Amino acid sequence: MRTRKHVANDRDEIFVGFYRSPKPQLWSVADCDLSLQRGNAIAYNIAQPCSSFTDGVTSWVLASVPRTWLLQQVPHADDRPATRLDPTNSAVRHLERTIDFLIHSDEVDQQQALSRQAGTALADLIVLALGGNGEVAEIAASRGLRAARLREAIAVIEARFADPTLSTHMVARAVGLSRRYLNTLLLESGRTFAERVLELRLQKACAMLSDIRNDAMKISDIALAAGFNDVSYFNRRFRARFGASPTQHRGG
Repeated sequence: MRTRKHVANDRDEIFVGFYRSPKPQLWSVADCDLSLQRGNAIAYNIAQPCSSFTDGVTSWVLASVPRTWLLQQVPHADDRPATRLDPTNSAVRHLERTIDFLIHSDEVDQQQALSRQAGTALADLIVLALGGNGEVAEIAASRGLRAARLREAIAVIEARFADPTLSTHMVARAVGLSRRYLNTLLLESGRTFAERVLELRLQKACAMLSDIRNDAMKISDIALAAGFNDVSYFNRRFRARFGASPTQHRGG
């Protein structure tokens, strides 16, 4: 239960939440009754009494944003006591993933500039998820949504870079983007697809060569494990990156 006393002593914010519990949760706020299932998302103005019930443990992933600021961006953001978010909206999907990412990212808390950037991206996605339009939505899309898409694309690359067949087409398909848009995002980030993949493969090969547990492995096998299917190309790129051949690096 959230009583008027709770409301009076709480912040004037709007919560955006993703329900994670396996059992449904029943909500009652003002004249609005909701039955939430796992995966449902809502926006809720906490400056109002409400009640909820779940037969078991509840689990939410939440972000909050100051109500005054949000209403400047999305005037209709709290027209209803609680608003269901559209699961087919790409901004809603990216918002959930962004919240998860930030919850598990220690680096964000430790770096002030990164924290501000993450907060801006989060706010942009909330604006889009709540149906912001006009110039506000254009700014949010060009900033927050692009950042979320870039992070998703990089996550796919980092997970699959050791696959010698990895291509921009495969990454674009995995994140639901066109190859042209993906290449533009990566270029804006400071590294092309090829540059990013090459660096990840070289770092993996370097780590494997430095590990005495891999001393019995052939250089060609290490190259293949890192994603290279051409040993001559691997040798050239490794020397250019680290100033020594793979064999010399292992011997050193």
